[in-house]
Amino acid sequence: MFFNILLAFMIFITVPSLTALGERRIDVYISMFTLEYFIALSVLRPRRRFKDILAYTLLIAFTIIVTIRVLEVLEWKLLTP
Repeated sequence: MFFNILLAFMIFITVPSLTALGERRIDVYISMFTLEYFIALSVLRPRRRFKDILAYTLLIAFTIIVTIRVLEVLEWKLLTP
């Protein structure tokens, strides 16, 4: 239960902070949420009754976002016009 409260608090702080900085890209928000989830998961280690599908989904999304950013840095325009 403390895991859920802490994660909600971290997300509650992240959204207004990024908004105040003028960030509008959804990939930044997803990346931050992913990092917050895994930090809270590694620190608190909550018990799971089922496989952690959210962790798998966030990890896949984070990997795709990082891959696209790296390709943009390397000037390979994969998904952007």
